Amino acid sequence: MQFTAKTREILKFLIITIGIYTCLIFLFAILYYETGSIGFYRPIQRVYEPIDFQKAIYFSIVSFHTIGYGDIYPLTASGRYILMTEAFSSLFFTSIFSGFLVYFVIRRRDDIFTTRFVYIRLRGDKWFLSIRLGNKGRSLIDMKGKFEAWIVQNNSRVRIFQYEEEMADMESILYYDIYLDNSDTLKLRQALADSLNGKILLHVKYAFIGNDISTGEQLAHAVYYDSTKFRFGRMFDNVYSWDEHGRRVNFKWKNFEKIELLESYLQEEFIRE
Repeated sequence: MQFTAKTREILKFLIITIGIYTCLIFLFAILYYETGSIGFYRPIQRVYEPIDFQKAIYFSIVSFHTIGYGDIYPLTASGRYILMTEAFSSLFFTSIFSGFLVYFVIRRRDDIFTTRFVYIRLRGDKWFLSIRLGNKGRSLIDMKGKFEAWIVQNNSRVRIFQYEEEMADMESILYYDIYLDNSDTLKLRQALADSLNGKILLHVKYAFIGNDISTGEQLAHAVYYDSTKFRFGRMFDNVYSWDEHGRRVNFKWKNFEKIELLESYLQEEFIRE
């Protein structure tokens, strides 16, 4: 039988939890038995009888779950203290178990990351606004992205540009590019130039949602930038290479942020336009 990655994680967590639970039950059973602090009540004779280790385990279980059938009682002060300690332990164990179980069911590791800067890139003779995305975890599918740019005027947010689109699946590396040389993005391009000239403080936000290819879990990611995080460049450095089977190998994540520099006269040309 094949299990998904998330199912395997949950099963591993449950096995560890059962192991801890068993150790706690036996620990308190040993304390009850060795101290002789509990006894079995016979209502007809109205006497308490010492218990064996099997009954100590039984009492430990019903006490841990605060059931309390009333057939076995603590006989001494030490027995009552042990019982109270077990009750408190049960409370914390149950709360922690429930919290971690929910966490394992809904969580995915934070293994998506983006470049620290937004790059204005010249590719050939075309300008793009680019963000590079990296994924060290499982692939994401059914992705949808949203890009926004705005300024703040008179204590109000004024939208400059907004764009939404369906995206390609994300295995390891993905590029989010906005082409800056068409009529739809002229306002964004002018705002970029004004921000680089220090005329305005431009804010941008990029966000996407996608589904984990193995678990179906939906993942959302968002990143914010402002004008201080704008940089120029050309091509990003390679992070991986391809083997003969068409698979990505030899990852060098240290190159993730590296980009070919753009000549200063071309940067000035973009700002002046």
